[in-house]
Amino acid sequence: MWRWLGVLAVVWTVTGVAEPLRIGGTGGALGIAEALAARYGACCGEQPRVLPSLGTGGGVRALADGHLDVALAGRALTDAERERVAQVRVFARCPLLFVAHPGVAVDSVDIAQLVAIYRGERATWPDGSPCRPVLRAEYDAETMLLRALDPRLEAALEQAFTRPDLVVTLTAQENAAVLGRVPGSFGYLSRAQWVAESLPLRVLRLDGQAPTLEAVAAGHYPLVAEFTLLFDGADARVRHFVEFVFSATGRTVIEAGGAVAPPEPED
Repeated sequence: MWRWLGVLAVVWTVTGVAEPLRIGGTGGALGIAEALAARYGACCGEQPRVLPSLGTGGGVRALADGHLDVALAGRALTDAERERVAQVRVFARCPLLFVAHPGVAVDSVDIAQLVAIYRGERATWPDGSPCRPVLRAEYDAETMLLRALDPRLEAALEQAFTRPDLVVTLTAQENAAVLGRVPGSFGYLSRAQWVAESLPLRVLRLDGQAPTLEAVAAGHYPLVAEFTLLFDGADARVRHFVEFVFSATGRTVIEAGGAVAPPEPED
């Protein structure tokens, strides 16, 4: 339960104004973070500030340098990153979606089709319109999920990153903007981002399986990203926010935001 109610510690600056908690990191989790921050602010009167996308690596650096109070990660940390972070807790599991421009008239893809798209062997959609793949950065967390899905897909992605005709986007928000703007575009992003930003993109099934939260919880959908909170537990205000994230209300916010929350801890 919310043991923090009634005992929230507020740190004041010399001007007498409370500094808001600063949250930032991977772009795929920003929508959930903003929803959590808004609900937390409504409950306790302290409104955390969620910064624009920094990526997982940028979030780790900003946290270590004191520019963030809570960082958001969308991939496993490297050994060097892990040494700079006091605590790491998974707070959401989210399906990675294959999506297309709303004008694309398909509703499903399979591994063989993905391989053909990224190798450039499938250059059109069934109606003859151009198929325009959009990539995230080569070692972005979402790209790494695709690499691990199937060896054939990993090889196809290696080839895709050598193609001069493909667009490679650097942030989750840039990725969504290109997919929404370019006719025939095709790409991938987190369900949490799709929900939070109300993106008008066509969501595709993978090998006939819809990327629902129920499918993720049952282990039926193979592409699942884990979002983690990175923080220093010595700060009481940070501990209170983290406790809220893992409370029943926090779970409700996470699930409404397009992700699966971790199981509730036993009392």
